[in-house]
Amino acid sequence: MDHQGEKASALATIKNFRDISSLIKTVKPGLLFRSAHIDDASPEDLDALREQYRIRSIIDLRGITVLLPGKQDTDFALQYPEKIAHTSILGLNNHYIDLCGPQFGRFVLSQTGLWERTKGLAHIAISPATGIKSWQKVTSAKMSKDRMFTPKAIIDHSFPQVRAVFKILADPSSYPVLILNKWGSEMVSLIVSMTMLLLHADRQSIYLDYAQTYQALSGVRQQRLEELRAGSYPDDWAEPLPNYVNALEQHLEMKHGGIEQYLLTIGLSRSEVQSIKAILLSGSRLSEKNGWLIDV
Repeated sequence: MDHQGEKASALATIKNFRDISSLIKTVKPGLLFRSAHIDDASPEDLDALREQYRIRSIIDLRGITVLLPGKQDTDFALQYPEKIAHTSILGLNNHYIDLCGPQFGRFVLSQTGLWERTKGLAHIAISPATGIKSWQKVTSAKMSKDRMFTPKAIIDHSFPQVRAVFKILADPSSYPVLILNKWGSEMVSLIVSMTMLLLHADRQSIYLDYAQTYQALSGVRQQRLEELRAGSYPDDWAEPLPNYVNALEQHLEMKHGGIEQYLLTIGLSRSEVQSIKAILLSGSRLSEKNGWLIDV
């Protein structure tokens, strides 16, 4: 199937859906998509994902969200200690990867005072459900002081989770790939921006893709504001951060020697890093035949 020139049109029941190549010309069309969740997608839109866009893999950055009867949400954290899981249904590979894994959690914990930690752990021991919610408010208050705190902490501490995402992107059989979370915003933008930096995409184009998310979600702005306020985050987090891409690139350069060195450090092989470039770069020689990427 020839994807050249194909762009993702709006799907009625899937918010913030687009082909990354629609704003970043460095990327080959028809291979990498982003969106908000598809939990409430209509059968027609789900069919479009499978048949029109031929999505083969979904990377769900919310991690595991389904609860079994009588289970607590913490049971899944115990079952998947790295917060990485995978299912395959009717040929669609679903990868559930929570970027805020246990390593991230330990780092956030280290940023709180001894009294806060002691009180929080005691509360959780007495009442797990309310204790966890209370602790989440404490950590949210810490993270809300700096908008780049979470993306930088994920880069610096969530090695298993970030590695899992990029190993999927390094596998030609994964494509086309859809990356999503609840709104298709911050976490998706982090992965997409890191991938685009690896491809040496134009920085302004990367920012346009990042900022487009906020325009695409303008219809649910009030709901997002309510969520931010409930988590002690300021209202301006519902708008794009002007220096987001520059801050991300600078952090990767100064602390990790750049995006490519970072990926090697967290466990990707050099051939896997090159594979991502060969698959996604618009000028590469890889193309699709009979549903599989091949070297032409």
